[in-house]
Amino acid sequence: MANQAEDLKGQGTKPAASLTSLAARPAAKYVGFALLLAWHYALWFAPHVFTHTELLDERVTVSWLVNLGATVLFLFLIALALGRKRHLSSFCWLGHVTPVLMAAATLLLCVAPFSLTVPGVAYLLSFFLGAAEAVMWILWGERYACVKANFSIKHIGTVFGFTLLACVGLALVLPPVASAIFVALLPLASGGLLTLARRDGARSFPPLLPKNAAHGGFKSMVVVCGISFVASVAAYFLAAVIPWEELPTREVSFTFGIMGGAVLMLGIAGICIASKDKVNIFKLYPWLLVFEIVAFSLFMADGALYFPAFIMAVGISSIFEILLIMYFGILTSKGYNTPALAFSFSGGFVRAGIAVGNTLAVAYEHAPAVAQAVTPETCLAFICVLAALLIPLVRQEFSILALTAAPPSKAEVDEICIEVAKEFSLSAREREILELIARGYTTNTISVKLVISPYTVNTHIRHIYEKMQIHKRSELLNYINMQRSDF
Repeated sequence: MANQAEDLKGQGTKPAASLTSLAARPAAKYVGFALLLAWHYALWFAPHVFTHTELLDERVTVSWLVNLGATVLFLFLIALALGRKRHLSSFCWLGHVTPVLMAAATLLLCVAPFSLTVPGVAYLLSFFLGAAEAVMWILWGERYACVKANFSIKHIGTVFGFTLLACVGLALVLPPVASAIFVALLPLASGGLLTLARRDGARSFPPLLPKNAAHGGFKSMVVVCGISFVASVAAYFLAAVIPWEELPTREVSFTFGIMGGAVLMLGIAGICIASKDKVNIFKLYPWLLVFEIVAFSLFMADGALYFPAFIMAVGISSIFEILLIMYFGILTSKGYNTPALAFSFSGGFVRAGIAVGNTLAVAYEHAPAVAQAVTPETCLAFICVLAALLIPLVRQEFSILALTAAPPSKAEVDEICIEVAKEFSLSAREREILELIARGYTTNTISVKLVISPYTVNTHIRHIYEKMQIHKRSELLNYINMQRSDF
């Protein structure tokens, strides 16, 4: 009987183990976060989700801007509150409660007759959804840091592309109420996959480089984020300033734009797979600015080209944040920043740019005489700005490659040993031993050089490990070398 009970128990755990194993696969680990992004785009871009209101109703537009603003605000506030030492995933209940509340608020916003009839209710729900989405963003970012995700474009690009295409497409074809229910279920699915992913037991975050050593990575992040913000402003200004009434698919054009972004993401992933080039992520980003310039040129050339210009603008704006996640995710895995900071920057700057671009276009819409006079000049100005931004963006490509792949010089290694000693309060002897380890000395050679016993050397090394929260010599050497390697 005991053996039978053990067999039954083993059979009961097999499905859970199989699911956990499936979730650990390189591509599958990105599905949960892809569902969170799909929720956002299906909610605000599928025409039938709001059962009592048209997608392009001004109240829906304002609700979306409130949602964007709340997401940006809470992404930065959470990252600031957590700092370098704390993690949002320490509050385990957030991963369970947040998706449930998101699903309920989504359903209420989309289906309840009073939600948009009383705009204040819609704005409040949209604000809450933005805050909740920010929480989920950072929880997923911390999960990826724990499992040391490499943010390979062939994995993340394929998963995000197919997930967005499938979810937004389903939201488009389903009947109104069914579409709203389907969209409300997406946060639950994302939260369920997050809970499943945590079963692997991975709780260790990449050790952070000392602040001074990580300064180069932070500077690159700020420059890339500034460029992405301006590019997002330009992309969504163009998308919103094009008269949707003149587009052949009318309000459904927004849905097609997002689906176009998904197809573009799949195309990028396909190019990377075909070329087998590990650094394509950095080389492809500038091309988005080039495509954006082309979209503006199409818009200014002829009204018959409004539709391709619109699809390109919406599609490009939808994949900026995905590429930034890959940019900064790699820096996070190397210890240059916390996952909370990386994901707040990747989402915050792009969504702030989208909000500003849409707001500028709405302002033009409310002053048609002024808009008619200055829209061509505004578009030309954006083209010039985007062209000028290509130069610093290409420079950052080489900067990030140097930060993540190029071997550090002897001077850099010496400098990081000094910074590590300050950051982790190492004693003079511990710092001396750390520098010798960095130069390739073994325990025995260190003991001979310092005229101390190997046992004493090992004691000091153990203290270094404890202070730096590192577990073995290979991890220490990787850290001292600023975790630079091919990725």
